[in-house]
Amino acid sequence: MTATFTIRNTGRRTGAEVAQVYVGELPTDVATPRRQLAGFAKVELEPGESRRVTVKIPRQALSFWDTGRDAWVTPRGRTKIFVGTSSADSSLVGSVRIR
Repeated sequence: MTATFTIRNTGRRTGAEVAQVYVGELPTDVATPRRQLAGFAKVELEPGESRRVTVKIPRQALSFWDTGRDAWVTPRGRTKIFVGTSSADSSLVGSVRIR
């Protein structure tokens, strides 16, 4: 899976940002993190420049370790996806259906 979004430099100087993609709690009865880092991309932009960014989200980021099965399990259902500069600053929020 991938997360695709546009990032824009609104400043007057060249800048760099590390856009981070987080997966929310997984749709399971097993406790999973509220947000866990799934991927990131460092982007350097000139003043006023915009760029479309795609971050690959590995299947394991949508899975949890099942101690009973001794294996990674990917639950089915919806979970939130957050994009921002940190786990506390997510300016974009969406969701994905895990199949």
